[in-house]
Amino acid sequence: MREAAMKTAIIGRYRDVCHDAQGRKLWDSGWQNNLVVQSCYILLAALMKRETGISGILYWAVGTGDPGWDRLMPGPVPADTQLRNEIARLPMDMSRIVYLDNENAVSESPTNRLEIRASFNADALGFEGPQPLREFGLFGGDAADAAGSGIMINYVIHPQIPLSADMSLTRTLHLSFGGGAQLGDGMSGFAARLPVISIDGVGEQFSRVLNAAGVNTLDDLLQIDPLQPLENIPAVKLREFRAKARIVTGFRANLSPFSALFERSISALLQTNPEELAAETDSPTVTPERVVRMQEALAILQVALDDAVLQEINMAGLLVA
Repeated sequence: MREAAMKTAIIGRYRDVCHDAQGRKLWDSGWQNNLVVQSCYILLAALMKRETGISGILYWAVGTGDPGWDRLMPGPVPADTQLRNEIARLPMDMSRIVYLDNENAVSESPTNRLEIRASFNADALGFEGPQPLREFGLFGGDAADAAGSGIMINYVIHPQIPLSADMSLTRTLHLSFGGGAQLGDGMSGFAARLPVISIDGVGEQFSRVLNAAGVNTLDDLLQIDPLQPLENIPAVKLREFRAKARIVTGFRANLSPFSALFERSISALLQTNPEELAAETDSPTVTPERVVRMQEALAILQVALDDAVLQEINMAGLLVA
């Protein structure tokens, strides 16, 4: 059954830390979820068969994605096989990949967990001038230096990182192969980096005021001092926006049984007949009643987010943003 299979899924997380030329930390993304795409399982099958010319992790690719993502990031979907706009890739030699034990310590013997770490800078990637990075993915199989070659393993769309010559980006990725972990359990923080304009009622006018005050994301909004009013935003409105941001960032749901619906927007999921959605999952464990409970969980987002955002975010975006 699909539910049982998902308990042995490959899951992953990543962390980005950026430093300036003097080694001072500019920012730290903290640990974020990433999506292991369907083509990864094809790669695993090929490795099991000892297919000629097929290898595991070979390259770490980065891309500029779409500038429109700076307003609202989409979520990658399991069927993705390429970056939107790959511009460079680093070869991953064996020294960049280690086994981890359950305490995240390096293990000399094989385990079901891997850590992949690499440092990205303009020189290593061959950049001429700053590049706005918005996406990355690991590639294996028959991957080569050419962009798009090989089999994609995972895909991440992230907030823009304007990587320049005086910056370095250290990226760490953990992959867990089974071990009882279940995709979608205990999800958190999918909305922390959504722009403040995503909140219903903020609009262009209030968004400009918030951005001018350095409040760009929902996480920024929740970090401000509510006792310090912002000019041109009524205190009652600011409390409303913060309350809605707290609702969205506090969203929790186990969506793993509905993997067949990952590409559907939240708006579409809320408006579609439960019987139709249950049939689309093609799973005996997903009944119309279970779909209704899923829709009720998603409906909390309808209270707080702008309708345009609900139309753009898909279910996969709740897992990996």
